[in-house]
Amino acid sequence: MNKKGNSAVFLTVILSALAAVSLMLIYAVKENVIKSVLNSTVSLAGDSILSEFDENVQKEYGIFMMKGSDKELTEKLCEYVMYTMEDTEDVNIGDVEVSGGRFLMTDESEAERQILEYSKFLAAEKYKMDSEVRKEDAENDMKERTLRNGAAIASLPSSDLPKQSLTAMAESIADNVSDINKVFKEGTENFLFDSYITNLFNSRTNKISDKHFFKNEVEYILGGELSDEGNEQKVKMAVSAMRMPLNLIHIYSDSEKRNAVIAAAEALTPGAAAAATQLLIAAAWAYAETDNDIELLYQGYKVPVVKDRKTWAINIEDILNGISQDTVIPEENRGCDYGQYLRIMLFFQDRGIKTARILDLIQINNRAYYDKDFLVREHFTGIDIYVKANGKKYVYEKKY
Repeated sequence: MNKKGNSAVFLTVILSALAAVSLMLIYAVKENVIKSVLNSTVSLAGDSILSEFDENVQKEYGIFMMKGSDKELTEKLCEYVMYTMEDTEDVNIGDVEVSGGRFLMTDESEAERQILEYSKFLAAEKYKMDSEVRKEDAENDMKERTLRNGAAIASLPSSDLPKQSLTAMAESIADNVSDINKVFKEGTENFLFDSYITNLFNSRTNKISDKHFFKNEVEYILGGELSDEGNEQKVKMAVSAMRMPLNLIHIYSDSEKRNAVIAAAEALTPGAAAAATQLLIAAAWAYAETDNDIELLYQGYKVPVVKDRKTWAINIEDILNGISQDTVIPEENRGCDYGQYLRIMLFFQDRGIKTARILDLIQINNRAYYDKDFLVREHFTGIDIYVKANGKKYVYEKKY
């Protein structure tokens, strides 16, 4: 009897343990099912919210951004989730919170990420982004404009950024001319980023869209002035600051030109003063060549970064005789066009400044043609979702 009793007790213990394990497994499976249903439901609801992006910005600039207060987003998510799970009895939804605060469009890293992604997409589609393979017009026929509205100016994403000297940057480029080879190295992040700019925004010689406020948008990204005229002048000064020392170097490195300068100085001021006169003549010659370079670029011609005799235009006789003439076309037309000089300067400009001014232009253009109240700072590129279900807290992240 004792043996039978012991066996019965043992079997009872085993069965109880098995029952407990079975219940635990059932509960665990149920929890996993509930979690899976919740995850898929919230994920779908989050995607539905992200689908309400600004279509104009996405279509024209390839950037996804959406607008809405945390309260509005939370209400939308609750509506989507409750509608989907209204017949799910085992899930009790508690607190729900949605916030876009961690993904503000004014965060330059978010904008940079999307710009690079879109540039890579265009490159993969074999879009002709490089100005070397795109024919530029010699003149953009849009009217020049000035942004005057004080509130609009104060709300620009770049309004708090310190301005940098474009001329000083251009002078440093002339001092490090070998680095220019990196500018046109395809596939690099810098190449893609700058291709985005030159492909999507107007410049003095290349009109992308007449539904953009500024005529000189690439120049705005470089100069940051609030008028087309101001940015054109800033870029002109920068290109001149880059070309002037390079032209002066060419004069002294070319024996024919160097000897011509020496001979002219000796003829004008023989003796000790000749050395100083040489400097004045060489500087005047380089200055005249630089002015001519600018006009060549404006008219659609090319100017090489480092010149040779066949790409040099101005004669020393014209300088000595004080002859002023129209644009002089050199023997050979080769080198960089105006758009490529813009790219050279873009390459050396701080990317944070470029990104902020891209966002400026997106805001300015949207306010001018689509939504007069559009503000970049009210938009974001993702959301955090917090959901409490069956007493547990779940956290989700959704972003473009």
